[in-house]
Amino acid sequence: MTIMLGSVLAPICQTYECCLIGLIVAAIAYYFFSWRNSFNYWRGRHICGPKPFPIFGNLLSLSLNPRPLVELEWYKKYGKIYGTYISGKPRLTVAVPELIKQILVKDFHTFRNRSTEKGASSQRSRDENWRRVRAIVSPTFTSGKMRRMYPLISRCCEDFLNSVDRDVTNGMIEVELKRLMGAYTMDVIVSCAVATKTNTYADPNNPFTTRAFTFVNHPVWKGVLAMLLPSVIVNTNIYRRIVSHGSNERKFFNNFTRSLIQKRKENNEKHNDFLQLLMDAEIPDGDVREASDANEAHHVNEGRDEMAANVEAFKGVLEKKLTEDEILAQCFLFFTTGYETTATTLSICTYELALNPGLQDRLYGETKEAFNEKGEMDYDVLSRLPFLDALLSETLRHYPLGLRLEREAMEDVMLGDTGVMIEKGVIVEIPVYAMHHDPDHYADPFTFNPDRFMPSNRGHIKPYTYLPFGSGPRHCIAMRFALLEVKVALAKMSQRFRFSRVTATDVPIVFRKGQIILKPKPLVVGLQRRSK
Repeated sequence: MTIMLGSVLAPICQTYECCLIGLIVAAIAYYFFSWRNSFNYWRGRHICGPKPFPIFGNLLSLSLNPRPLVELEWYKKYGKIYGTYISGKPRLTVAVPELIKQILVKDFHTFRNRSTEKGASSQRSRDENWRRVRAIVSPTFTSGKMRRMYPLISRCCEDFLNSVDRDVTNGMIEVELKRLMGAYTMDVIVSCAVATKTNTYADPNNPFTTRAFTFVNHPVWKGVLAMLLPSVIVNTNIYRRIVSHGSNERKFFNNFTRSLIQKRKENNEKHNDFLQLLMDAEIPDGDVREASDANEAHHVNEGRDEMAANVEAFKGVLEKKLTEDEILAQCFLFFTTGYETTATTLSICTYELALNPGLQDRLYGETKEAFNEKGEMDYDVLSRLPFLDALLSETLRHYPLGLRLEREAMEDVMLGDTGVMIEKGVIVEIPVYAMHHDPDHYADPFTFNPDRFMPSNRGHIKPYTYLPFGSGPRHCIAMRFALLEVKVALAKMSQRFRFSRVTATDVPIVFRKGQIILKPKPLVVGLQRRSK
């Protein structure tokens, strides 16, 4: 029976593959004859930039090398405004702080959308749909909601540390940080998102972590292929069946979340988690922000212009509830994106502590004073520890997960007084990694120095030169949750363990090639109990 079924399916699969190969060959021929005109776009506007390669534009350089290094090379060579091409489509890089404020804040209505090019996340909402969803979801990430999540995050961290403690009973061990921290971050996310406890520490094959890992670590060539091929090919069932990734992972998370929604509705259950907040979410009258939000803005620019842009962005939203599909989409992003970015940030911060014992001692001293006699720390105390915040801030400066911000021009707009007209449909990119390593903004930028962000030095940070979470109405909505999750782990770990450099520790960090976010190769350090 198996042999007969294989003999029937084989020709069908071969037919699909032949069709796809034919479509790809036709697309390559089309691009080869049309690229010359496209690649004259920036030259005709007297804007310099890296030389594009036929068909690919500048995509090959970004795909075959670690992107942080490419970003720095281009930034040093071409300056703070330059043009690039993804395939044959022009993109404008802008790294001038005043112009960044124009793009992210003052002219937000013109630059409200992110890229819709092929290969972009299908979860990216736009225009009125984005305004409505963001306005409804924003109240679930206020500082008040984080305060309610704090005990649950703290319990997850205790489970995490107890698991680690069992592994170090015989002295120092070597650990790969991403695997270690990924188990913790996924447990926190699932516990806070859907009130479900996972066994991520004991089970390396836990489906939540394995499926999230698979989704965010798809092969680079798939992303490149999607960027190169025209939409008529990428959007076909043949292409999706053979090349597309993530459908099984999305189905797993969506089915799990949908079953919880159905169960809660049928049994009239209520839980203190994000899923419940999304199910009950309704736009309140007036400003959704809370008084304590400003204290936890984490250096995100929040002046008069920013406040006005935020009010204008969400004015007049009428629909006040999310659909079930929108709830599923928000939870899916929470499961996957939240897992990857938070685990990586926590891993890199711990790596820097292993390389800098003096910083570990400072963190230990500050957090030791903050814990009470019961070994607990108040939420307000945690959120205001200056060195802990500076340590995390410097991690996000030196290693911003989002290498670039991007916005699409929805109409023609003049870029400040530069004389450069950004035409409708052009993608504007802000090179966050390169700006964070510009000596004009940060002295000795390749040295890891948390003191830059201590209270006495924060005033030296130029607005719109520190952008790990973006800025303006479309800055990272889950910023407070991610910061809280990381701070809890760093504070508690510092009291129980020491990390150290070992032979297998890469110095400096080696970045993976072709990734659109900052991804290091495995970070291995030594771990042992702290002596009493």
